[in-house]
Amino acid sequence: WTTHGLTNIRKAIAESCDVYFYILGGGYKNIKGLGIEKISAYLYKYGFGKKTGIDLPSENSGFVGDSIWKEESLGKVWYPGDTYNISIGQGYIKATPLQVLVAISAIANGGKVVKPQIVQGIVDDNKNIIQTFAPEIISENFISSENLKVVQEGMRQTVTSASGSAPSFNALPISLAAKSGTAETGSGTYHNWMVVYGPYEDPDMAMIVLVENVSSFGGITQGVVREIVNYYYEKNIDKDSNN
Repeated sequence: WTTHGLTNIRKAIAESCDVYFYILGGGYKNIKGLGIEKISAYLYKYGFGKKTGIDLPSENSGFVGDSIWKEESLGKVWYPGDTYNISIGQGYIKATPLQVLVAISAIANGGKVVKPQIVQGIVDDNKNIIQTFAPEIISENFISSENLKVVQEGMRQTVTSASGSAPSFNALPISLAAKSGTAETGSGTYHNWMVVYGPYEDPDMAMIVLVENVSSFGGITQGVVREIVNYYYEKNIDKDSNN
């Protein structure tokens, strides 16, 4: 708990500075924020508020609230505080881990929202390929490469900056970009999130870890990420050396 000082968007991402995103989303004094209309529009572009279409049953669509929904469903107006809340992922918004991972993958791959899939292909008893399923791009070209680069650099600084929220990832065998998250449940506990992708220079992996109902902000998700990344890349290094 300390002041962040002079902060730009890269630092705000790296240090999880809520105040920066309050102002970015809802505005303050002479700074005009994005507003709920723009925020919700871009959330939908990244796949929030709708099913990803993964080839698994019982997927949840999540939820993105806005002023029209609130008035029609709750009979209440949309307050500036609602925009501040949704600007940091709280309030009238629900997201599945898969939706968040799809959005982060789009940041890693240069702006393509890709439909997640489990099945790569179908084979017969003799392992002859009957059908293959190519990756499907849901949307792209809705954000500039310059803006994406800023977000990528902020996520990298999450790891490389001494004041970033995940400096322990510097000890891993690959360079990661990351973003931590802490969601208040309203009952005195927190949902701890961590998303990563890497290697930062040429990503081939993205991962999300969610630990629900913990008693503090803590670093439990970071420990899980370190274990998985170490296992995955050490295993692949061993496989490559054997080849």
